[in-house]
Amino acid sequence: MVGRVVSVHGLTGSRRTSRATLTPHLRAAGRSLGVKAVSLPITAVSALLGTRIVVDNLGPSGFAFFALVTTLPTLLPLNDLGTGAAIVGAASQESDVGNQDLRRTITASARVLTCMGCVGVLVGIVPALMGVWGTLLNSETQRSVEISVAVAFVLFGCSLPLNLGNSVLIALNRNHISLLVQTVGSLLTLGFIFLSGAVNAPSMVFIASGFVSQCLAGAACLLWAGRILGLPLIGLVLGCLGPRRAVTRIWHLAGPMAAINAALAVAFSTDRLVLIHVADPAAMAAYSAGSRLFTPALALASATGLPLWTVFARQRDTSGGPHARDVARLTVYFAIGGAVIGGGLILFGPAVASWMLHGQVAVGTGLMAAFAALLLVQSAAYPISMLLTDAAGLKFQAKRACVMAVLNLVLSIVLARHLGPSGPVIGSVIAVTTCLFLPNVRRVMSHA
Repeated sequence: MVGRVVSVHGLTGSRRTSRATLTPHLRAAGRSLGVKAVSLPITAVSALLGTRIVVDNLGPSGFAFFALVTTLPTLLPLNDLGTGAAIVGAASQESDVGNQDLRRTITASARVLTCMGCVGVLVGIVPALMGVWGTLLNSETQRSVEISVAVAFVLFGCSLPLNLGNSVLIALNRNHISLLVQTVGSLLTLGFIFLSGAVNAPSMVFIASGFVSQCLAGAACLLWAGRILGLPLIGLVLGCLGPRRAVTRIWHLAGPMAAINAALAVAFSTDRLVLIHVADPAAMAAYSAGSRLFTPALALASATGLPLWTVFARQRDTSGGPHARDVARLTVYFAIGGAVIGGGLILFGPAVASWMLHGQVAVGTGLMAAFAALLLVQSAAYPISMLLTDAAGLKFQAKRACVMAVLNLVLSIVLARHLGPSGPVIGSVIAVTTCLFLPNVRRVMSHA
């Protein structure tokens, strides 16, 4: 009897311990989830109204061109170039030495992103001067296509170092602040689009609206993060190329993360390029409208999952990391959340997307079901992906992400010919599940 009592107490204690270790993950995720749940209707309505205004002024084909050009810069494997991983790693060290390392890491990251921003500017301007973009995008009929793409890349390049503030806020476990700033940015975008429509501006002005808002939101995040740290982050970014700026090694984390970002960009951003060449403009418009609903839904899962990155990093430095059982529970929670939101996409997505396009293009249930499946897989993958953010884990994910990108592109081309706009999305579901999600699960469970 005594032995049985001890066993029960041991079981109860282990449950309490598991619950205690799970609490910081749920608290961090819950805080961001709460803010995102409040801000999501605002960003979603802003996106819907913005799309409606663009269609009103440019028509369905003009909206397809608008959607293509605004996502074109994401094809570049730049984004944050994995610097966010290095910043999170430096921020997890709670000491005076760690604070100095964080400052040097931020400076090194700003230097890298500024240089890559210049590369992005050149990628947009040089082909535009040669008249290449119209042919490449199969959009010779669109007026001022060259200057529109060039402006998009220039503003995108300017936003790269400014977006560093978002990475710093995530590293400081202040992701909810970043979400609030992004919400204001979505309202700014809507305001710029509304003004563009009011003055009958050309498509170039509509395209620039989102990028200008992104730059302003990035600058606001830099100011806010600098205030928390007591560092002049704006000054660090503007003077990062100076020879006297002390920097530190970041590529052991930033390199693999940059490869992951590049692979994801190729995997998901090429869908529109595939459709523009193998399908008609109506399919492209339907995909873009469905993507407008999928993006905020995925952003909700992303906002909930990103805080886990910081929590896991700090646990690795103190207690060796979370238990595999806790990660499995988080995976189930995220999968349930993704399934619920995906159900909403299936039920309401076709009607809302068709409304955005004035009923001129039908957005079917099959397309929204494909987006819902992709949301489910990506939501379930977040906890394990955030766990595997040490150097070894990022290298593991980088290799499989590259394979996933190749498989996704091949599947997108094949399936788009037979299934239309649903094809690339279904290809993404297959590629993400087989090349990323299942291998990550196997690695975590094998190291448990």
